[in-house]
Amino acid sequence: MFKALSETIDAYGRALGMITKHGLIKYMIVPGLISLGVMFGLVGGLWTWFTNSSVEQWLIDLWPFEWGVGAIEAIASILALLLLMVSIFFLAKYIVMVIVSPFMGSLSEKVEAIVTGKKEPSTSNFISDLIRGLRIALRNVFWELFLTVILLFANLIPVIGSIAALVLTFMVQSYYAGFGSMDYTLERKHYGIRDSVNFVRTHRWTAMGNGSIFLLIFLIPVAGWFLAPAFATVAGTVVVLKRLKA
Repeated sequence: MFKALSETIDAYGRALGMITKHGLIKYMIVPGLISLGVMFGLVGGLWTWFTNSSVEQWLIDLWPFEWGVGAIEAIASILALLLLMVSIFFLAKYIVMVIVSPFMGSLSEKVEAIVTGKKEPSTSNFISDLIRGLRIALRNVFWELFLTVILLFANLIPVIGSIAALVLTFMVQSYYAGFGSMDYTLERKHYGIRDSVNFVRTHRWTAMGNGSIFLLIFLIPVAGWFLAPAFATVAGTVVVLKRLKA
């Protein structure tokens, strides 16, 4: 686990070096702008919905007693805001990764040429790449939601359960975020979806390490939204090529 995390951190360091040394910034502009557009759209849309909805009141109504209503109102406000933030974060990363997948495929291809020193004939196709990205995303959304809902029950255990649920939820999200950034290389190697699933499952800690750094970058407003998809793709390509060579 720690070795995989160390390799992933190193891969992000190499990603920064590649982007600056080999002029890869031009491959980041369009997907970065798309990511920004998606994030601003989601933040604006969900904030409008949030301010005009009764989510906070619905949470307050769940409290069956007359005493402690003031405290419950404060807690409900915090929970409603957290729900909004989680919804934005959860939706954004999948929408962004699906839409930018054809561009990230080209970036991953360029990175492989830099790492291996040779350029393979391009087999990418915008439509097929988009469809594959959508299929992978839908599969991962289902499993991530399923596992996240299960982990919510851990919150029934005071303190320890809540902490465990938070840590495990972050690990689950990291795994599937890492999956997406690693799959660009696997797709180019003609891996089917099942083959990609098996590969990422075998290298789960690598996927988790890649995805965790992606999520931490993505949490940075504006700059993180622009940079995270490209950095994760470059780092994901580096670690997958290393695993395939091993």
